[in-house]
Amino acid sequence: MRNACVLIAALLIMTIPASAASLYAIQSDVLYRISTTDGSWQPLTESWNGTELMVSLNGMLYAIQGDALYEADPATGSWTLLSESWNGTSALAAGGGHLFAAQGSSVYMIDPSDGSWTSIPGDYAGVQHLAWAGNALMVIQNGALYRTDPYSGDYTALPSTYAGTTAATGSGDYLYVIQDDILYSVNAYSGDYASLGGGYAGSTEIAAQGGYVYCVWEGSLWKTSTADGSYEQLDSTWEGTTALCIL
Repeated sequence: MRNACVLIAALLIMTIPASAASLYAIQSDVLYRISTTDGSWQPLTESWNGTELMVSLNGMLYAIQGDALYEADPATGSWTLLSESWNGTSALAAGGGHLFAAQGSSVYMIDPSDGSWTSIPGDYAGVQHLAWAGNALMVIQNGALYRTDPYSGDYTALPSTYAGTTAATGSGDYLYVIQDDILYSVNAYSGDYASLGGGYAGSTEIAAQGGYVYCVWEGSLWKTSTADGSYEQLDSTWEGTTALCIL
């Protein structure tokens, strides 16, 4: 955990403009807001220890910690408990006005206004990752990628194998995955993919927006262009990050 001196220094950092996209990360017990421009950061609130799943939707943050689903204000980090019974959730995604959570052999569509949920038809045993891209729920299950209609459960299996994928996120019409050592962009409609370069082995925290993919790798925060795979290091103090999203 960052020491008190570093934390105090963070409070002196210039406020990140509200209009700019920001990253949100949970490290140890603290929720942080991070500039996507220079990696500067601000602590928001504490009590987030053990949180491994966090997404953004409609201007708010949503996180599962233990058994509970919380909504958090990105400006202050203050939170509201929405619902419980989420222990054992393995993946979380957001899009189309809903949250989606994989738990056991089910995927649930969640109303973000009150935390109520309905089960999406189908057997989802073995789901490793969920993401929203191309106006569909993208499901990586037992090493395969499926484009899924969350209302009917109808799905299309997309080509290639996704065994060994450690992180996945969506932005626009593309899914971005880290598989083994490589970061890939995947067309959410056709499944066509392209490599954005290597060197990402073991990365589990990823977010994407505005033509860039952000990930934590070996304790550093990296920003990668989706156009050509060029990258830059934003900051090197994110060892132990357990959740990452962008808003």
